[in-house]
Amino acid sequence: MKNENKYVLIMAGGSGSRLYPRSTDSLPKQFQQIVGDKTLIEQAYERAKKVVEFDHIYISSNHKYIDLIRKHLPEIPAENYITEPIKRNTGPAISLATALIYKKDKDAIIIVTHSDHLVIKTDEYVKAIKTGVKIVKENSKYILCIGITPTSAHTGLGYIEKDKIFKKTDGLVSYNTKRFVEKPNLDLAKQYVSSGNFFWNAGYFIYQAKNFLSELKKFSPKIYEGVIKISESKESKNFLKILDKEFLKFEDIAVDNLIMEKTKNLLVLPVEIGWSDIGSWDVVADMVNVGDKDINGNYFKGTVINIDTHNTTIFSHDSEKIIATIGLDNFIIITTENAIVIVPRGRSEDIKKIVNEIIQREIKKI
Repeated sequence: MKNENKYVLIMAGGSGSRLYPRSTDSLPKQFQQIVGDKTLIEQAYERAKKVVEFDHIYISSNHKYIDLIRKHLPEIPAENYITEPIKRNTGPAISLATALIYKKDKDAIIIVTHSDHLVIKTDEYVKAIKTGVKIVKENSKYILCIGITPTSAHTGLGYIEKDKIFKKTDGLVSYNTKRFVEKPNLDLAKQYVSSGNFFWNAGYFIYQAKNFLSELKKFSPKIYEGVIKISESKESKNFLKILDKEFLKFEDIAVDNLIMEKTKNLLVLPVEIGWSDIGSWDVVADMVNVGDKDINGNYFKGTVINIDTHNTTIFSHDSEKIIATIGLDNFIIITTENAIVIVPRGRSEDIKKIVNEIIQREIKKI
């Protein structure tokens, strides 16, 4: 495998509040086995290694997760950790990582992925990434995003509207884009899905580093100047001090709002890769194999007694503790040592409200 100036950037700084109580600020979902026998960040790393060598894989996260990253990804060189003092969303995080990789390699092509997603069709994923790299290498002014064909009118995801065909490459078709729409309401989402012209935004981007920085300079001179200042100090003894000082000045903004919604040179490559952002317990429950459910459509992990209960999913952390249900229909129950959450199917997106309430009440640190 040849790296050929390719770098994979795995975003690993999110707290995953919608998967509370399992996912917490101190142990976010990417560092847990939510689906499968490996943690989500380990799965992301295994996918990345099918595209580049391990030393061309970078991790963007928060200072406080360094030890967790080392524990789960011991192969990655320490210098490939790009961590920040405070969460400022994907805009500043991706901009900083791009500037630091560009300092190392002026011809860098960066593939931005995420540590907390599930991708079932790995071969199709690798093909899509390699095709995207080829397109960007041949058309340097473009940023390419991976689009996912929507399977439902999801209101928790961003949508990308396609325009005319850009080109056909390796059997895949890329399109120019008309617009980004961030998390529409249900009526709009239904319209988008039925039109066939919209794709979910997976948050996976491929671009030449120099082009990204050029767009950043155009749309946010302050963030551009800050990340360049940080990157220029990379080899100095004051690097972390300068990083922390400059990063605190950045606005909290998603890369979608920072660049992708504004650039005139955005492409979308629709793919079928068995993708999910595992953004809620409803999504996790939907992933349970039918064969693992009982005759009433219930799935449970732990010691559970179900009486007159249907279509209910239970994730218990403790096999010694009995969970008993009577007369439930379409519920999800999740337990940890410190909390129990019970929510009707279709309402698990609202779990983030519980997290906000805990923070406001200062009940406990999560």
